[in-house]
Amino acid sequence: MPPASTQWVKWSESAEAVFYYDPATITKTGNLRRVWEIQDLKKSDEFFGARSRRLLTEYDCTVARTRHLYISAHAERMAGGKILVTNEAAGAWRSILPKTSDAVMLLIVCDN
Repeated sequence: MPPASTQWVKWSESAEAVFYYDPATITKTGNLRRVWEIQDLKKSDEFFGARSRRLLTEYDCTVARTRHLYISAHAERMAGGKILVTNEAAGAWRSILPKTSDAVMLLIVCDN
């Protein structure tokens, strides 16, 4: 879990969510970067009624791909309230398309 004193920085927004990351949590291992992120949903999701998600995301700076290592869905905004569900299984790698929010975060973490 990220430290309790996280400083969330907004880095993107879509019709569905506002995206934040904590710069203090960026870690480097070779070409890989890990960072804690929050997806602050504009309306409750249809599966669990979640208002936000906290994710540990891994980015590959060489191949431009990403995967989630941890996801928790929360009852309140900004990863607050009751945790509704968690997934600690590493997801499959997926390519990052140009001009997407993932492409923006790839630049942020790989330039760090």
